[in-house]
Amino acid sequence: MDDELEIIKRRKLLELQKRLLEKTKKKAEPEKPDFYSLFLSSLTDDGREMFGKALDQYGDAAARVGESIGRLIYAGRIRGRLGAEEIYWIFREIGMPIRLETRIVYKKRGEVKSISDMLKEE
Repeated sequence: MDDELEIIKRRKLLELQKRLLEKTKKKAEPEKPDFYSLFLSSLTDDGREMFGKALDQYGDAAARVGESIGRLIYAGRIRGRLGAEEIYWIFREIGMPIRLETRIVYKKRGEVKSISDMLKEE
């Protein structure tokens, strides 16, 4: 009877040791940071808007660029927040220019009109 009890105690002890080892292994492995979310958190509001336009135009390729920039931020090679101008120039430098909607407007006496509206009136 004592032998059986001793065997059960040792089995339980081994199980507890295995669990403890698994927990320490999980803690010892450094978590791989999410570079994409790190990149998104370093964008300003207008930078986020510009990156949204890049995502619309380039899709997965723009997401991979964002992840690569996140790696650079994590490594400390890029510091500070990225605005729309920085995002625009980064994409332009790598051969993926972000196309923007441009309009020419005319202001007169507090009234804003586009050039096409002015030409239609004349």
